[in-house]
Amino acid sequence: MTINATLINYLHLCYRKLWLHANVIRMEHTSEVVSEGKLIGEESYPQRADKNQELEISYELHFPSYGITVGCSAKIDFFDTKLGVVHETKKSSAKEFAHEAQVKFYLYLLRKNEIEANYGILEYPKFRHTERVELHEDEYETVESWIWKAYQIATQEDCPAALAKSKCKNCSYFEFCWSGEEDV
Repeated sequence: MTINATLINYLHLCYRKLWLHANVIRMEHTSEVVSEGKLIGEESYPQRADKNQELEISYELHFPSYGITVGCSAKIDFFDTKLGVVHETKKSSAKEFAHEAQVKFYLYLLRKNEIEANYGILEYPKFRHTERVELHEDEYETVESWIWKAYQIATQEDCPAALAKSKCKNCSYFEFCWSGEEDV
């Protein structure tokens, strides 16, 4: 089981979504919200291809007290190698801690691979808003605890319960989780 940035994001949104995605039950391809987000990410900053790189990175994190090694990976869409800055573009207007956690996970993996990563920038182009995200050394244990928690959820036998229906309306898994249910 490899923990990736998507699972770290989902850890902070919905354990059920994390489990389903980790167990290869994917619904993103059916979601207009996901498609719109990808389009915004691709078209908002067309000049980036000239100066920033897409980067795939991995790291193995050892949990000696459990005798387990967890693989971690990320595909960072835009990484400015010159400045050591991760750029993450989001469609949402709502600032979510899940977005920040995802960028911190990227910074953690880069640094563990001895790549200079100074900070990240969360970009919300639809709303012309950016936010700087930093990862301090005293936060490494926190990121490692997220990795461990995501691993535990992803590898458990049973799918976690759904959140309250009102929290799920824009989720790509909405129909999967709530088909056949009466409207609330």
